[in-house]
Amino acid sequence: MDMLDRFRGCLLGVAVGDALGMPTEGYTADEIRTKFGPVQDMMPAREGHFHTGLIAGQFTDDTEETLMLAESIIEGYGFSAERFAEKLTAWGTAWTLDEKLNRGVGFATRSAVESMIAGASWKESGLAIPTCGAAMRAAPIGLLYHSDLNIVKSYANLQSLPTHTSPAARAGAVAVAVGVALSLKGFSKEMILRNAASQASRIDVEFAERLLWILSLMNLKPEDALGIIRNSPLAAETVPAAFYCFLRFEPEAGLIMAAGSGGDTDSIASIAGSFYGAYAGCAWIPERWLSVLDQKDRIESAARGLLDLSVEFCR
Repeated sequence: MDMLDRFRGCLLGVAVGDALGMPTEGYTADEIRTKFGPVQDMMPAREGHFHTGLIAGQFTDDTEETLMLAESIIEGYGFSAERFAEKLTAWGTAWTLDEKLNRGVGFATRSAVESMIAGASWKESGLAIPTCGAAMRAAPIGLLYHSDLNIVKSYANLQSLPTHTSPAARAGAVAVAVGVALSLKGFSKEMILRNAASQASRIDVEFAERLLWILSLMNLKPEDALGIIRNSPLAAETVPAAFYCFLRFEPEAGLIMAAGSGGDTDSIASIAGSFYGAYAGCAWIPERWLSVLDQKDRIESAARGLLDLSVEFCR
């Protein structure tokens, strides 16, 4: 399997997971079973849902921020927190003028971006809220810098700061970026989890312990395990839930489980999708998902740009 396939798979995995989980976000698992049945196909958001207006195959702010991070890296020939903050600010200015463009931005990110629009430095704009907004977008760091986990850890942490400053939020971003980097290199799934927890422990030991704890849940029924892990937007729930799906299931089944398990379904499925894609490339992604996926050309371009840069860095 070539590296382009893995880079493409990772970013397409983010987007298909996000779009699959978009219409079910915020419902409980029981409500999803009643309203939707198994979440096997892309669906539009229902009337009255906070994603109302998004059609089947459209993604949320999870993928939008992932692509902005990737594009800021490509344009600047490497990661710059200042350049990424400028991207976030320009994006925020657009959805300030047209609310439909924000696609479900979380409270911490919205507040931080509004502070930057008002003139605050990115070093001062972040909120100490332990949600998953920095983790859900961290995959491009793991792709580009996969050859050095210390750099992955440092930049995953740094890209968190414009919006999320709490240790758990930053540790979640490190865990996701390291998970992507090691998936790309073909490590075993358990080794990926253990190394992600090890790097995350340098920022938040309690988060890292919670990540490792999911290994003790592997013999439970998946519905029970995910119920115990929980699924709120907290990084200490969404990131372990995504790792659980990655370890426990084959890719398509894992995203269907993530999108149907309740809570922050789009974030859980998009993070799991990043791992699956980096680990296994694109072949697993069903055509019924890809055929309706929003902005495929932009996603493909970001994957190629990150790979080209990665090859240059490795030289």
